[in-house]
Amino acid sequence: MLLSIVDELRSAAIYPELTKSRVLLSGLTSRCGVDIARAFAECSTRLVIRTAEASAAVDEISAFLAQAANELQLYSTDDVDEAGAAVAFAQGPAQRAFGGLEAVINMIEIHPADLVGRTSESDLEALVSEKLLAPTMAARILANRMQLTLTQGSILHVVAAPTPRTGAELMVLDIIRATLAAMVRTESQNWADKGIRINAVAPANVLEHSDETLLGEPDIATLALFLTSTKGRNLTGHLFGSR
Repeated sequence: MLLSIVDELRSAAIYPELTKSRVLLSGLTSRCGVDIARAFAECSTRLVIRTAEASAAVDEISAFLAQAANELQLYSTDDVDEAGAAVAFAQGPAQRAFGGLEAVINMIEIHPADLVGRTSESDLEALVSEKLLAPTMAARILANRMQLTLTQGSILHVVAAPTPRTGAELMVLDIIRATLAAMVRTESQNWADKGIRINAVAPANVLEHSDETLLGEPDIATLALFLTSTKGRNLTGHLFGSR
């Protein structure tokens, strides 16, 4: 099944139903999320962007997105990984911007330094919590809002990580991946009967075939569009691999 999905993702799909849909992309930086934001902007969606970086590069990206999107609201913050801040944003600006959302994409960026020195169980648990707790809590709030407004929505968590250089770094990424997969399975089951789909993307493990993985962020962007469209409304609980 995943192979057929990847094949369709790499075709020139067009989704007119996404015009003026309301989309939150949280965690945009100059390093990750740009292709995804651009894909939705070019579909003339209404974008809420929560950036995790204040820089001239992000300002230029935001200006470009504003030219293509139907509407755009931009929020800059340096506390994307903090659960309390994620909850406050989900309860406030994310919902107030356009009166609700049809799609949420959470960028979860793993930095090279995050993979170093994680040798104890407590170190690994702290990293997993730091990276996954905030998007999970925010997603629950936004899914509940979708439920209350009878909105069929898509939530996609995207892990962006450097290529592991050692076996220890590979192990850390595998733990993050496994935890994310378990979380997505549970959350998707909790919200499936409300018409809310929850999926994720994470670096592929060594056992996945290359023709069943997404080749970089342009493919991930196309996946996000597919999952938000009517074509993707039967897909939930999946963890897609990326290279």
